[in-house]
Amino acid sequence: MIKLFVIEDHQLIVSGIKNIFRSSSDGFKVIDSAQKVSEAIGKINQTEPDIIILDLYLKDDNPIDNIQRLHESYPLLPIDILTVETSFFWQKAMFREGAKAYLNKGDSRSTIKTTLLLVSQGRTVIPCELQQEISNEKTLAQSSTLTLQEREILREYSSGNTLKEIARRKGKSVSTIERMIQRIRRRVNARNLAELIKILFYNKEI
Repeated sequence: MIKLFVIEDHQLIVSGIKNIFRSSSDGFKVIDSAQKVSEAIGKINQTEPDIIILDLYLKDDNPIDNIQRLHESYPLLPIDILTVETSFFWQKAMFREGAKAYLNKGDSRSTIKTTLLLVSQGRTVIPCELQQEISNEKTLAQSSTLTLQEREILREYSSGNTLKEIARRKGKSVSTIERMIQRIRRRVNARNLAELIKILFYNKEI
């Protein structure tokens, strides 16, 4: 039996997690819960769980302080984040602090079960979307720096100018501007223009 300890300040969520699993068939059981990390520490000593499930946002607490405090107290206990927050910023921050998984409260029962099973086996489970984001960042870091013209064109596009307007100002055809942007997209492995702008803006390239 894999014992779960849930740190979550909404009792409905705790009840929902408890109801997800059937201990007799799933092999998981929520053995206890707490609303704050400070409250959890004493209980964890008594219950000896296998995995800690930690809500990202706990009232009046800082997410990074919370996970650091848990790791200081229980360096060998895996911590899974469970949240509604989907930003790459917080996903990367939690994995940097040693989280073993980052689950969304809207994930399916099978996704949660599979992830917890992998974590119980010593695995770190990084969401596919975050893996793609990290891959994009590595590709960008390895690629050549944007030329001044490329940077200007993408900056204008991100400001709301159309390709036709940009082409007219640069004295080029729309197809030339399109090909230039397509080359940059392939260079950083962006799926579309919106993702390209996001990647470059995040990495301070534009």
